[in-house]
Amino acid sequence: MSMRIGIWGLGESGVGAALLAAAKGYEVVAVGEKPPATLASQEGRRAGALLNGALGMPPPRDYAQMLLGAGLSWKVTPDPVPYLLSCDVVVRSPGVPPSHPGLQALLQAGKEVISDLEWGWRHFPAEKTLILITGTVGKSSTTAFLTHILRTAGKAAIAAGNIGYSFCLALLEHPEATHFVVEASSFQLWDTKTLKPHIGIITNLSPNHLDWHGSLEAYMAAKLSFVERLGPEDHLIYDGDSGLLRKALEAQAVRAQQWIYRQAYEPPCHAWIENNKLICDMNKPEDYHRYEVSYEGTPLDATPERKNSLAAAISANLLSIRRKDLQRGLQTLEKLPHRLEPVATIQGVFYINDSKSTTVDSAWYALDSFQGPVIWIAGGKDKGNDYGPLRGIVQARVKAVILIGDEVYRLQEAFKDVVPQMRRAHSMEEAVRLAHEVAQPGDVVLLSPACASFDWYRSYEERGEAYIKSVQALARELDEKPNPPSAPAP
Repeated sequence: MSMRIGIWGLGESGVGAALLAAAKGYEVVAVGEKPPATLASQEGRRAGALLNGALGMPPPRDYAQMLLGAGLSWKVTPDPVPYLLSCDVVVRSPGVPPSHPGLQALLQAGKEVISDLEWGWRHFPAEKTLILITGTVGKSSTTAFLTHILRTAGKAAIAAGNIGYSFCLALLEHPEATHFVVEASSFQLWDTKTLKPHIGIITNLSPNHLDWHGSLEAYMAAKLSFVERLGPEDHLIYDGDSGLLRKALEAQAVRAQQWIYRQAYEPPCHAWIENNKLICDMNKPEDYHRYEVSYEGTPLDATPERKNSLAAAISANLLSIRRKDLQRGLQTLEKLPHRLEPVATIQGVFYINDSKSTTVDSAWYALDSFQGPVIWIAGGKDKGNDYGPLRGIVQARVKAVILIGDEVYRLQEAFKDVVPQMRRAHSMEEAVRLAHEVAQPGDVVLLSPACASFDWYRSYEERGEAYIKSVQALARELDEKPNPPSAPAP
């Protein structure tokens, strides 16, 4: 008798898990609160299109047709538990939190509930390589950078996971792939049980998603859950500048080989930035290369995202990528959309879209990227953020804050005594107009919310698109053709 696999959620991850289960001969029970649809507005899918397929990711597709094509049906219901109780294993959507009553009911009934990453790993071919990338800030960029570098060097690499392409679907659709570069969110990691990457990358760690996990300790435990399963044959790469991450790792018995990167050289360190160059020295010349690659002329020249390339460089070194292939990969990179993305220059004012900034750390990096006066558009769904670390840089760089979203009280309290102006907007269009009213030539209008988008928008990508459209509307209203997108010197 075949195992019955329950699929809870009919989005990208759920459909991928269902199709993989069907292909492996399992009986599938698929349920969700919403019907399957085509998600044409996903961050990773748009990124894949902009990168001209450089990440190996497909265009948006019709999930309903994919399920029907595999002979699968589904049930749309507000209460999936009765349908899932008959299943041996339940693969939950990343959107189902640990505290969900339905999930608790399944666990109390003795059902095994896992994420799509765990389900994919249980069917991962032994001869292939898994590189797992997690952290608070920089996951998507590091995933995109490393995948592009590997593909540039001739490796059959695929980007998958939280970047927008189901890990399970990638396994099913790319049997030729040898390297899977998987972005993992804390939502996907907290209930993994056997997931054990060959290379694990943790980009940094700071408080995030506390409303979802319930505490900082639970969030950190989810992020680091795979570390204890790594053995001496595996590799762990992490940001040595992240104090919270270092402290968390020191409290664990890490058996994997450890590789550390930093903004500037400070031992122990295996990759760092010096004179606008990427330096990677593994201190084992008999096994690995020494990389010394210039950022000049690359899309990462003098940007905060250079640091994410350090993790990618160490991974490339471990995978025997040559220096010239790393250099070529960096030169041909295209940055992900909605991350420090120049939109337009209007009347001498620079408009920058950093909607991907959903954390305090990422907002800090964005604000630190510009020396000129900044009009900062911030706010959204507050995730229990501590805005204290931003006070110094806001006082130094920001001339006005434009607040967006439904939850603005904590932002108001955090900065009301350190910025000259603070105004509330009730739409993105109003936010751009208010920013225009206070901006002078040479100023930067920066959308870098430091919050999730789920109060006004379905995703940070939708929020970023709303900002872009609002800026374009402002240009039309002023009867000014926006200059080609540009950005002030950092």
